[in-house]
Amino acid sequence: MYVVTLGGTKGGSSKSTIATNLAVCAAKHKEKVLLIDADVQGTAMAFRGVRESNDIPVMSITTPTLHEDIPSLSFDLIIIDVGGRDSKVLRSAIAAADLVLVPVLPSVYDVWACGDTIELIREVRTYKKVDCRIILSQVEAGTIMAKEALDSLEEYKDEVPMMKSKIYDRAIYKKVVMRGLGVIEAEPKGKAAEEVEALYKEIKSILKKGKK
Repeated sequence: MYVVTLGGTKGGSSKSTIATNLAVCAAKHKEKVLLIDADVQGTAMAFRGVRESNDIPVMSITTPTLHEDIPSLSFDLIIIDVGGRDSKVLRSAIAAADLVLVPVLPSVYDVWACGDTIELIREVRTYKKVDCRIILSQVEAGTIMAKEALDSLEEYKDEVPMMKSKIYDRAIYKKVVMRGLGVIEAEPKGKAAEEVEALYKEIKSILKKGKK
């Protein structure tokens, strides 16, 4: 069983969007996947509420017991969507994970906020080894801002490397979530579907290497 946490201290960075799309992608690859909604806003639970298919169970755990509760579960992949604020729940979600993905928007404010998340990760790493990676989200293709963000995040590369995969700013991500779908279901041959598939494969590669 692998556990992937989508987390960070900054809200609005597409954590829920990435979490739900990864869950759909994993289910399409025949994985037994569980999506845990650790955010009091309940975005993942709302996604499940409108999703017609029963292939992805969603569980709400908003207490700082994730690292204790998860080992008793039996799934191939557990994805945790945790709220954008410094909290005991976020720390628990980080400690529970085999891999933590920190979505960061290509903006100065979001890059600054990323520093707070990395400080929190350092705290957790004092008692547990955790693999953490930054993923750029809501990227506008070809813009200078994305390059500047990448350059600014270079200082963290030894502690928290950058994922090769990126999630671009595409309207379809917002459209399909209201229908309880992933982009690979709505537009299987679209650019967004390619991004999610590439991210899923990169995550699986990291997890398998980490277990060796």
